Amino acid sequence: MATKIIGTSAVEFLPRNRLRKSFVVQNEHDTATCFVKKERAATPSVSPTDHDHRLARETALAVNDTTDGKEAIQDRWTIISDTADTRISFFETEDIVR
Repeated sequence: MATKIIGTSAVEFLPRNRLRKSFVVQNEHDTATCFVKKERAATPSVSPTDHDHRLARETALAVNDTTDGKEAIQDRWTIISDTADTRISFFETEDIVR
């Protein structure tokens, strides 16, 4: 599982991937809240007031193409935190073996 430190500036954590079948992202911080958004714009627009999912402290979000649809899975995803130095972990599965 990959990890990344995020902060109060929006960043991409999953680029667009037409082969993606599922992904999981977890907020590992014990007090921070993260906000996640499916994006199509070139510049991330995720914010505490404009997001698709809220990840409270130490919670995860799992998305898969069977229940959430291919468009939701394959698009680009961005994230932001309300606290600097917030660690997230994430991984994705694909339709092929590399």
